[in-house]
Amino acid sequence: MGFLDNSGDIILDAVLTDLGRKRMAEGTFTITQFALSDDEINYGSYNPDHPSGSAYFDLEIIQTPILESFTNNTSTMKSRLLTLDNNANFLYLPVILENSLPFDSKRHASNTFLVAVDRKTQVNREDQDKPDAVGVGRDGNGNRQGVLYGKDPTGANAAIMLHQGINNENMPRNQSLESALVEDTYVIQIDGRFGEIVTTQGQPIGSINTTQDDDGFLFYTVSSDLEEDRTGVVTNLNTQSESVLLGSRGSKVEFKIKASSVLTDNESFFDRYGFSIASGDSDLGTKACKAIDSIIRVTGLKTGFSIDIPVRFIKDVS
Repeated sequence: MGFLDNSGDIILDAVLTDLGRKRMAEGTFTITQFALSDDEINYGSYNPDHPSGSAYFDLEIIQTPILESFTNNTSTMKSRLLTLDNNANFLYLPVILENSLPFDSKRHASNTFLVAVDRKTQVNREDQDKPDAVGVGRDGNGNRQGVLYGKDPTGANAAIMLHQGINNENMPRNQSLESALVEDTYVIQIDGRFGEIVTTQGQPIGSINTTQDDDGFLFYTVSSDLEEDRTGVVTNLNTQSESVLLGSRGSKVEFKIKASSVLTDNESFFDRYGFSIASGDSDLGTKACKAIDSIIRVTGLKTGFSIDIPVRFIKDVS
């Protein structure tokens, strides 16, 4: 990977993704849609006070070095461009934020969401009444903050909750968000080697809404067209009592994570991709653990806004 010199000419550098090359080899490659992004651009470089005049206001932006094209589709285009038909009336664009106000949707003390991959790590419901039922997933007072039960997702209420809308108090909460800006469909991306996305009731999201790319990443398309208990998508967020958003609210998506059987049943992936946490290193109930850090990416299809959520798959090996 490198940078392209963009100091004098406008350069178009394009390559096929891994999936595109696979379909090219199969003879089934057809371009049906495309997206644009401006990930490398810092619009703060616009200088309306440039001494040489208006032709130079955006010169630094135009000459910003850009990355060479690369084929890994999971690493590109976080900030997609969009076209709005009624953009004259849009003063603010919506964002997606973690709603960390309720206890059950707060991160762990490690500033990530922990996914306990087996019953020993999570301390499942059958063991909670036992005197020694203290572990990564539970302390003496109950379920530990920010720990998702990856073996038995229904064993704890913790879940990842995202709110979409305007994060600006100049557009008050009681002011309705334009329908063109309300997300009703999200794509949730997870590394399929480590886990899968499930509903807040611990149920699988229908396979009809799931695709897998050549790198093993799973992509779940969830929308308000399906029942809320299957997807966790709510399109009228104004009915929610607690929200981290400062302004008008759009929609909510909520989900849990189920650990893969490889993480549950053995330590091979932890040894290959992870690291060890010594007993007493962090708020883990004084347990020695192995862990793998990963990212869950959630993207709104309507606006293209995406958010990366840090997760840590963790296994008690004490």
